[in-house]
Amino acid sequence: MILNKEQLLKINEINNFIINYCEYFDDNEEEFIFSDERIEEIIDEEEDIETIDFGFPGEEEYTSIEPTELIEFESEIKSIKIINNGLIKTNLRSYYIVALTDSEDEYRLRTYHEIGMSSLDGIKVNLVEQSIIVGLVATKLKEYDRNEYWGTANQYLAIEVIYESVDKKLNDSNELDLINSYIFEVADSSGFALNFSEIRNPMDDYYDYDEEEEENSSSGLRELEPYNEGMNLFVSAVQIKDPELKFLNFYKVLEHFSPIAVNIEANELMRKKLDAPKSSFEDGDYIRSIFELANSMRDKFNDEDLIKASFNTCFDIVSLFKKLPESIKKKIKKHIGATELTYSTDKQKITTSCNIASKIIYKTRNKVVHAKSNFTLTGEEITSSEFNELNNFMKEASSQAIRWYSRQPNHLKLEIIK
Repeated sequence: MILNKEQLLKINEINNFIINYCEYFDDNEEEFIFSDERIEEIIDEEEDIETIDFGFPGEEEYTSIEPTELIEFESEIKSIKIINNGLIKTNLRSYYIVALTDSEDEYRLRTYHEIGMSSLDGIKVNLVEQSIIVGLVATKLKEYDRNEYWGTANQYLAIEVIYESVDKKLNDSNELDLINSYIFEVADSSGFALNFSEIRNPMDDYYDYDEEEEENSSSGLRELEPYNEGMNLFVSAVQIKDPELKFLNFYKVLEHFSPIAVNIEANELMRKKLDAPKSSFEDGDYIRSIFELANSMRDKFNDEDLIKASFNTCFDIVSLFKKLPESIKKKIKKHIGATELTYSTDKQKITTSCNIASKIIYKTRNKVVHAKSNFTLTGEEITSSEFNELNNFMKEASSQAIRWYSRQPNHLKLEIIK
């Protein structure tokens, strides 16, 4: 491409901004800036300048951009605003950092697939594998590896939103809806599930790790438990990043073992019933009461009573009470008239605590699984901001439930009672 003097000076101006923006490029002035002599040489010889090349830190290859494209991009480069490590905004563009959970999927996407651009009401949305803007921000944030194991320009996927004009820009909420719509279309058309991510150099985890901390924090594994299906559900939950979906999978662990808890209660009540004097077996009312007991226990095989049984039987609510979200603890404390739940707390109050917590978590589960358009909140569900805290509780409760199941005699286990 043959450039005139005005264009060459404009490239100098943009590159000067980049040098000032990123400390890393301080020593690259000679490489970035055309000297007066070089400009005259280019013009006199009508030299063809095909690309402007940027040597981003941690990258083996240059990131290249056509001169006219760089000039057209001036306004975006000069208006970079870092909202957070996962979101960058410029004058007419937004960049949402995304990633695929599976590294093999990311390789396949980058190597064999080309995700096309989509649009809505004139707003273009695109998946970019290499971006000058993202590279500059990652360099600005110094999120690169000093030994060139992790770069700044080619390490990240980003969803790019392109507006025609400033007055067409969406507010943050509507723009996020647009991004989620695009993520859905990518998943539907290609099978690749994009997740929100951030600019971050993972190599720092290795360099900053303290050997003494490693020695002190290491702990041996517990003795292995016999395998059961709850373990698969637990591992799946641990891998999920979305807080609501993580909660739902931990809920499935407790739900998986709840029939056992109900059966234990039913067996114990029936044993007590059958311990009556032999003469009672000739009493019609007594015989009918046995059937009533059996029917009442059968009625407990509904979703709400099943999860309640798990809370009362499958794990130790006292030891996990502090891990519950503050809103749940507050309701329990108010109802039982106590400031804490301890092993000296009255047994009935512990049962009541289990029932309150399980009801709130059951209502929260309904909130997650039912479509928002046809689900009415009861006011007992936790807020979205509490899911991370709740998941810490659910993880511990699920772990205890898996180990509790292992201790049960064979005649009570799911494989036997099915």
